[in-house]
Amino acid sequence: MTTDQNKEVVRRFFRAFEDQDEAGLISVLSPNLQAYVHGNTEPVDRGTMLQAIKGWNAMFSGTSFTLEDQVAEGDLVACRVTMHAVHSGGEFEGIAPAGAPITSESLTLERVVDGLIVERRVATNWEDIKQQLTAVPSQAHTAG
Repeated sequence: MTTDQNKEVVRRFFRAFEDQDEAGLISVLSPNLQAYVHGNTEPVDRGTMLQAIKGWNAMFSGTSFTLEDQVAEGDLVACRVTMHAVHSGGEFEGIAPAGAPITSESLTLERVVDGLIVERRVATNWEDIKQQLTAVPSQAHTAG
């Protein structure tokens, strides 16, 4: 496959994630997927990745991705992506949902072979997300 075709496979992954389209995710994730998410030293398989995405979508509504940069060489596709979502579902890292919006930038590296993502490496600043969810809105000060 060409690098442009590999980049399109990765874009399809992000669209399927946004659309909560499990069939779309399965169509681009290899049955032999090895995914490394920031903070985990052991890879997770496709089934675990699909469950994690379902769990995320249950906690965060309106998840959308803006692909800021995408570069490919050979079978590797690197992305800088900004995610937007609202914490409207279940508890996240001990934080109850309160309708807080989040914005988070991630770096991803995907290995695409024969039209399937066989390896994912994702670096996300989870501490920043937690800080956004626990931030106390500033109170306006009025002169009086």
